[in-house]
Amino acid sequence: MSSISQKNIAIVGVGGIGTYILRALVNTNQANVIALTRSTKTLPPDLSSVPLIEADYTSVPALTAIFKKHNTEIVISTVPTTGLHAQYTLADAAKASGTVQLFVPSEWGLPTAGANHRGEDNHFGTKDAFVAHLRTLGLPYTRFFTGFFLGCLPWLVGIDTNHTVNAIGKGETPFSVTSEEDIGGFVAHVLTTLSSSSSHLKNRCLRIQGERITMRDLARIYHKPFELVPEGDEVPAKTPEEAAIKTFMQIEADAGMASTGWDRLDEKERGDAGSANQLWEGHVWKRVEDSL
Repeated sequence: MSSISQKNIAIVGVGGIGTYILRALVNTNQANVIALTRSTKTLPPDLSSVPLIEADYTSVPALTAIFKKHNTEIVISTVPTTGLHAQYTLADAAKASGTVQLFVPSEWGLPTAGANHRGEDNHFGTKDAFVAHLRTLGLPYTRFFTGFFLGCLPWLVGIDTNHTVNAIGKGETPFSVTSEEDIGGFVAHVLTTLSSSSSHLKNRCLRIQGERITMRDLARIYHKPFELVPEGDEVPAKTPEEAAIKTFMQIEADAGMASTGWDRLDEKERGDAGSANQLWEGHVWKRVEDSL
């Protein structure tokens, strides 16, 4: 797969997974990248050359002006769950700019396609509803389904709390996990080597997977005790809020929904978890054991 001309890319949100994607884009030497943030921030030293623009996420005219000024072709959103509503303004501005050809919504996790149609009143439904807005605008998009972040696994299972892998259910349901470095690298690779209008990207869900694993596997790999969480209890955590999040995500995993091959609409495994990995030919994906 050969590189094409340099892309003008705007990444919105530079914390968490956004930093990994930004770093990977810079390292390709195939992208002119700007980073948008709603408040004053600083980038890591190795990314100090990237223009950091403080933007008003509520102003379509202001955002449109930024995209026009930088002739932005691709907008990548990595806003957190609490900021998902801001994507509507970003999308409206991207459409109005006349330059943006592809919008990457903030997914970065479990598959959400079909959640809105099912009426899910959670962040999965919120993410899926936004894609419906992109369709209404006629703005092409690419969704990246990654499974759990490898770096978050110890937190997810409660190792940070009681040094034990705590699992909802039986801990035997396979789920997808991908390292943050691989997510960043994959996104940067496909966005800089494929045309924005490529059939591999345009209005597609890219399902990647670094490894397919179970909660019981994690106990073996981490060399930690394994315990089942009693029915009705929550995964051990340092705060009630964290316990609720961990428990919710593990319930999803126990039901099979943390596989990037899961179909939320039909409530079944599609069998194509990791199918998009082939777009990064020759890459060796990081496994949980590699992180030890």
